Amino acid sequence: MTITKRANHKHWLWYSVALVAAYTQAADVELSPFASGGFTYTDNVNRVAEGRQGSLISDLSAGISTDIQGAGGSIDLDYELNQLFYSHDSTDNETYQTLAFTADKGIKRTGFRVDAAASIENIARADDQNANADIFSGDTIENKDASLGVSYRSNPRSKVDLTARAFTDIVNNEDDIGNYNGYGAEFSLANGASVKKLFWQIDGSYQYKESKDNDDDTAITLFSQELGLQTLSGWVPLIRFNYEDYEGTSDADSADTLSWGPGVKYFWTKRSYLELSYNFSEDDNNSDFWAGAVHINPTPRTRLLASYDKRFYGDAYEFLLSHRSRRITNSIRYTEEAVSFDRDLFSSGSTVEEISLSRRLEWSTVLKGRRTDYEFSLFHDEREALNATADEQNDEVDGIGIAVRHRLSRRFSLAGRFDYDYYQFISRTRPTQNDYYRIYELEGQYEFNKHLSSTFGVEHNNKSSSFASNSYDETRIFIDIRMQL
Repeated sequence: MTITKRANHKHWLWYSVALVAAYTQAADVELSPFASGGFTYTDNVNRVAEGRQGSLISDLSAGISTDIQGAGGSIDLDYELNQLFYSHDSTDNETYQTLAFTADKGIKRTGFRVDAAASIENIARADDQNANADIFSGDTIENKDASLGVSYRSNPRSKVDLTARAFTDIVNNEDDIGNYNGYGAEFSLANGASVKKLFWQIDGSYQYKESKDNDDDTAITLFSQELGLQTLSGWVPLIRFNYEDYEGTSDADSADTLSWGPGVKYFWTKRSYLELSYNFSEDDNNSDFWAGAVHINPTPRTRLLASYDKRFYGDAYEFLLSHRSRRITNSIRYTEEAVSFDRDLFSSGSTVEEISLSRRLEWSTVLKGRRTDYEFSLFHDEREALNATADEQNDEVDGIGIAVRHRLSRRFSLAGRFDYDYYQFISRTRPTQNDYYRIYELEGQYEFNKHLSSTFGVEHNNKSSSFASNSYDETRIFIDIRMQL
C-alpha cells in the first residue's frame, strides 16, 4: 500500500506540542489533544460527469487544540493531521494538515505588543474547476500563511490616542501561484479624551507584496484625515482629506485618487451621527462630489453604518447592520476593497498578482433555541479586474445556506443543511462559464461520554455547469469516532 506524504507534516504536530508545553505555566491553560478515525464511502470519488468510480476512504487523524491565557498574553492553537487511504487506488493515499495559530504578548507596561499568526488550509485548486473541492475529492492545494507584527497603543485618556502596527507576512501555495513575501504598517491617530475643543482622526496604511516566483510586486497606500471643532450643540464642522495610491504589476492595474473638502457632522447622541461633505477631486478619476454617512449606535448590541463616497473606481459604498440579543445574532455587511495576490475566486489562467477590486456582501443570522439552533447565511462575492486587457475580467459567486441542529437528548443531536452557490466566470477570450452547486446533508452526532463521540451521516453534492464536462453528482456516507485524550 502506497502512502504519499507532503513534506514536514508531522513536524508541525511536534512543534505545536512543544510550543504548548513551553507555556504550561501560564495562568489559564486549556489543552485538548485528540485522535479520530472513520470511513467515508463515495460513489464518485473523482467528481466527474462520466466514468464514475466509487471508493471507501479510511481517515486516521490526530491533533491538538489549546487556549492559553497568561499575564499580558495569549495563545490559541488548533492543529490536525489527516491520513487518507483509498480502496480503489492506493496511489491516491495522501496526508493533509490544517493549522490555525494566533499569539500575542504585551511588553511590560510600555504599550507595545508582539503578535504572530499562522495558518495551513487546503483550498480549491481552481474555482472554475471545482469550487467545492475538499481533501476527499483530492483537487485541493495546500495554502500556508504566516505573519509577525509589533503594535503600540498609547493612553487614550491623554491628549493623543495613537495605535500603530508594523508587520511582515509570507504566503506559500502548493502550486506556486500567488506566493509572496510582504510587509507593511498602519496607524490611527485621534484626539484623546482630555481634548475638549478640537477633534482629529487620521488613519494611514501601507502594504507591499513581492512575488516569490516572478518579478511582480504591488504596493497599496491609503491615507484619510478628518479635522474639526467640538461643540456643545452637536454640530461639528470639519475638513476631510482622502488619498489612495495603488501601484500594481503594471500601469494597467495601477491607480491613485486624491480629494478634500469641508463637511459637517451632527451628533444626536454620543455614538450616533449624520455626516455630509462636499469634496474637491484632484485627480482625473472623479469630478467634485458629495459624500455622506450615517452611524446609529443606540446600544452596544445594535449598530448601523451606511456611507457613500468616491474612490479611484468611482462610486463607493459601505454598509453594516449588526444586532445581538440573548438568542439572536444578526449581521449584514457590505465592503469594497482593492486586493492583490488573492486566491479567492481564483480561476484557471488568471493572474492573482494583479490588483483587482473585491466587492463582498454577507448576511448571517443565528437563532439559538432551547433545543434547536437555526443558521441562515447569504452572500455575494465579486472580483473585478482593473486591467482591461486581463483574461479574467469579472468573477462572482452568490450563495445561500440554511442549517438546523436539534438536540434530541443530552447526548444525541441531528442536523441538516442545504447550500446553494452560483458562480459566474467572465473572460475576454473564453465563453462565459456558469456553475451551480447544491449540497444536501443530514448528520447525527452522539456523545458516549465527555471524551468519546461519533459523527455519522449522508451528503449529496451536485454541480451543473454550462460546460457539461464540469458537471457531476456525488453521494457520500460517512462515520467517524473521535476521542479526547
